[in-house]
Amino acid sequence: MKNLNSKDLNDPVALIKKMKPMKAQKSKEQVWAELEQMMEQPVKKGGVIKSINFSKWSIAASIALLVSLSVLAFLKFYTVNVECLPGEQKMAYLPDGSSVQLNAKSSLSFHPLWWKMDREVELNGEGFFQVKKGEKFTVVSDNGSTSVMGTSFNIFARDEDYEVTCLTGKVKVLSIITKDEVIITPNQMVVLDQAGNLNANLKVNAKLAVDWTMGKFVFTQTPLNKVLAEIGRRYGVEIKNTENLTQLYTGNFAKQKEIEPILDLVCKTFEIEYKKLPSGEVIMQ
Repeated sequence: MKNLNSKDLNDPVALIKKMKPMKAQKSKEQVWAELEQMMEQPVKKGGVIKSINFSKWSIAASIALLVSLSVLAFLKFYTVNVECLPGEQKMAYLPDGSSVQLNAKSSLSFHPLWWKMDREVELNGEGFFQVKKGEKFTVVSDNGSTSVMGTSFNIFARDEDYEVTCLTGKVKVLSIITKDEVIITPNQMVVLDQAGNLNANLKVNAKLAVDWTMGKFVFTQTPLNKVLAEIGRRYGVEIKNTENLTQLYTGNFAKQKEIEPILDLVCKTFEIEYKKLPSGEVIMQ
């Protein structure tokens, strides 16, 4: 627009009349032709589209799963072993505050990191258990399994022998061999026979079963070879040539400093002699 003055700015109508439409430089046909030509041209590959590599994701997921399973296995199978050597007694404390007093030549194992999921221990030998109340508590041995909620009891699990005596609460005993189950209460005990059956004695003095925790020996109609085996364990002495000593012995006495007075007391009953070697071993004659 040319020849504009201040008067034109003050009179918009006059200004509009003076404005002339601009002449198009291209016809409508030319514009459409150029657009069609642009549409027919291939798109330039200016950018890079990255595809997802699913195989890499699969490997990463597998590694994560493997790590998770490894951690889970570690938590479940990490084991604490408590060994009580011949000639000694030892107290073991479990993660929930329960306690186990182990007799000589006994062992206990459990999984502390998995304890809240499963309160289970393995016992080989003899132990007096005082269990805190909570979820089921299980003691597994070769020949039997004992389950409680919160109670105190004694387990004798050596070789083929398996005996459970209840002092407080309620105890369920399972035979691994026959799957036989028996529930006992205070002053009752269960004994596993050679066929794997559980025989309950519903009236016993349960305190006698744990006299060993106070340094006492208590035997009731016990084969002599098993009496000598217990004496040997408590003193850490190997006693040999006892296989044929099957006489039944009943008696109770306190542990002495040396083993000889105890052997004299027991062997005198059956007029049996023994010899103690310089190595410390005892030979029954």
